[in-house]
Amino acid sequence: MKWGYKIGTSANIPVPVYLEISLYCHALITGSSGSGKSYALIFLIGALLQDDSTVDVYFCDFKNSEDFAFLEGYPHYYAGDDCYEGVMAYYDSFCAARKERKKGRRNVLIFDEYPAFINYLSGIDKREKTKKANDVLSMIAEILMLGRGIGYGIWIVTQRADASLFANGARDNFMVILGLGRVSKEQKGMIFAGEEIPDRVFTRGEGMLLADGCEIKEIRIPRIRNMYDWKKQIRLLLIKNRNAE
Repeated sequence: MKWGYKIGTSANIPVPVYLEISLYCHALITGSSGSGKSYALIFLIGALLQDDSTVDVYFCDFKNSEDFAFLEGYPHYYAGDDCYEGVMAYYDSFCAARKERKKGRRNVLIFDEYPAFINYLSGIDKREKTKKANDVLSMIAEILMLGRGIGYGIWIVTQRADASLFANGARDNFMVILGLGRVSKEQKGMIFAGEEIPDRVFTRGEGMLLADGCEIKEIRIPRIRNMYDWKKQIRLLLIKNRNAE
């Protein structure tokens, strides 16, 4: 799967960065507001489906963003309050696959604005004496630790990747970390601990990518020439996959 292009290559020749999705199924995508996370996510979903057109994608869009409105009507698209249902559905599918002890086609849960969702659930828990936030943290942690072997991955998109969002040290199970735009010194220490980070200012859609077993890279998310067609193709492939079940 293509994650972007290296920055600063000799002769300015675009060099793509490829990672095998079966080995790098969990990804943490972080960056401040305006860093290009939503644009990058749209590109990466398309790149994922180009690599494996049969992958079953669950998409949780807590912000209910206009950027992902093209997914409305897709059965595994969950927005706003429905994101809790989306996590539960993905976790149930994961548990069924573990019980059967067999690996089917690849599955990915993509969650945009995950911290805001956890904060929202925490507020509900305080008012209603429930424990939905802890339940979600535990389910996400379990999938991060056990999902790779049976083809279940998670992509978390967030402005900050605080350890409190990932129970029992589950943040260490992300095989890919993509930090877009300006990343604070504190965030660098959390997500790129021990790495030499170049002292430069990244523009929108640029950043650092760290994958297990690889050197950290400066990358750029490529321009999508026709966003309408790109989104249309994503939607067609996702719905085709659902109808094939």
